[in-house]
Amino acid sequence: MLARILLVAAALTVLHAEVVRVRSSGRDVLIQTDEKKKDWWQTATFYQIYPKSFKDSDGDGIGDLQGIRQKLDYIQSLGVSAIWLSPIYKSPLKDGGYDISDFRDVHPQFGTLADFKELLEDAHQRGIKVILDFVPNHTSDQHVWFQLSANRVAGYEDYYIWADPKGSGAVQVVPNNWLSVFKGSAWTFHPVRQQFYYHQFLKEQPDLNFRNDRVRQEMKDVLTYWLDAMDVDGVRIDAVPHLIEDNDLSDEPKSANAANYKPTDFEYLEHTRTVNQNGSFELVYEWRSHLDEISKLDYTFRVMMTEAATDIDQVIRYYGENDTNGAHFSFNFWLEDLTDKNINADKLEGIISIWMQKLSEHGYTPNWVLGNHDNHRIATKVGVNIADGLNMLTGFLPGVQVTYAGEEIGMEDGEVDCEHGDDFHEDCSMYKRMSRDFERTPFQWDDSTTAGFSTNNETWLPVSPKKDKCNVKAQQDSERSHLKTYMNIEKLRKQFGKLSDDVYTFKIGDDNAVLDLVRYVENDVKNVGLCAYHFLFNLKNGYNSFDFTDSVKEKRYVVLATSSNGTHAVGDIIEDSHLGLDPFEAVILKTNKATALVGGILMPLAVMVHFYRLVQAF
Repeated sequence: MLARILLVAAALTVLHAEVVRVRSSGRDVLIQTDEKKKDWWQTATFYQIYPKSFKDSDGDGIGDLQGIRQKLDYIQSLGVSAIWLSPIYKSPLKDGGYDISDFRDVHPQFGTLADFKELLEDAHQRGIKVILDFVPNHTSDQHVWFQLSANRVAGYEDYYIWADPKGSGAVQVVPNNWLSVFKGSAWTFHPVRQQFYYHQFLKEQPDLNFRNDRVRQEMKDVLTYWLDAMDVDGVRIDAVPHLIEDNDLSDEPKSANAANYKPTDFEYLEHTRTVNQNGSFELVYEWRSHLDEISKLDYTFRVMMTEAATDIDQVIRYYGENDTNGAHFSFNFWLEDLTDKNINADKLEGIISIWMQKLSEHGYTPNWVLGNHDNHRIATKVGVNIADGLNMLTGFLPGVQVTYAGEEIGMEDGEVDCEHGDDFHEDCSMYKRMSRDFERTPFQWDDSTTAGFSTNNETWLPVSPKKDKCNVKAQQDSERSHLKTYMNIEKLRKQFGKLSDDVYTFKIGDDNAVLDLVRYVENDVKNVGLCAYHFLFNLKNGYNSFDFTDSVKEKRYVVLATSSNGTHAVGDIIEDSHLGLDPFEAVILKTNKATALVGGILMPLAVMVHFYRLVQAF
């Protein structure tokens, strides 16, 4: 028995230095990894700003670049690493600026290139990096390239995807059954060219043809302009699964769930020929290589992130393949699917375990996203009383945190009707189901008529009446608030960045409704033994009392952070491992150093947990 114990102890001591553990109740995955110093982005918080909705500086009711510049002190106070701006380019604004008519200029409603340079300079002076949306899949139909292509001007004929009508009758029949993400056929007939052009999104957003080398070079030049000439710190690449389509234009099959959809719905088909084609991954790798070349020229690191709302194995391919680098990270949207109907400790544990395991297998950095400009706000979906816990969760987990502006104050969807809407407001029968206006309403700075967003009482979207209670000023003045919880977490992330990327997950308490995540300080020569950090989140709509030490008895705990809806306070001391949490309360605790001597070997507590269980099994 003693011999077995010593063998296990020795094995565990070796394993501690060589593996990443994704610990989940009932399973333990060991994955080889290389220890190395993290780059800034690997522990960063990216703060997404939808410019039209953030702050209006000139009184026209529309947010702009100078408005963002005016609020840089606030952004700095949050403790975030970078701001990511949704499109600021010239555009007819048929799709919120994602229909671009000039990739190298700023839309006048947002300001000028000079305004952007001032914003960039002021952000950099505060240590805040600036990331821009790069939208390569398509242009506006008002872009000069499309006008030239539609008129078959030499050199531009194949800048877009054109196809002849099917058949030879008087009625123009679409080339195949491909569907638009926004419903209906993905083909529109052009009367001048007498051909159909392909668009995966709106008909005003024709897809570029990336099988054309000139188009590929054009978009590389766009990247060079913003990353090199304008000194931007990185890009978020939009809609990467849609970049390349099958060249033979064959029909796509019905999806397994076709019976649940109309034939015009995007989900009606299985997109075997239009989504996640091999060429799309290759394009991302090509752009990463180009970005790295630019970075080497001035020794300035630039980051690339990608948007791919697809299954996890495909998302991972956008990170890279074999020895070829892709995105530094590709968004993890799984937390965006949370609602008040499905959120529980089981679901959160599953999301965390799967993502940590899959990415660890490849040595990639995880990321955690709660919302964005295209999805209902997380506080609306799960409830305001749960929002703090989720912000604390994404701040506590290893990797990148992405925050959509307003999440830090628990901002909910605004109230907008079709008559006063902007997105998909042309067809009021579709408005509530399709519009993204609700998550794009003006940011709530205070409780004034327009929430401090604008001096104009007529704002581009109505200000939410919830601004009376949910606004920055009120939360800054309050002893406890969503904002103060968020700011505390961002300060703590500097500590969390020094922790091991191992995450141990447990479900405890009544009905296993408490999620307990444990992380440890990395072991080193000077610090033999580990200091444990616990994130505890009660997902029960009721008080929950429990013991949270899994095996080895630890010492006293100090409360580092707590959600605004609880009774615990930062600095509280927990003398043992027994704790009670209010409904949906979350806390982060830190223990003293804890080591244990086993068979003459001084072992970190993280390893002791595994040792303890293995010994019990003998």
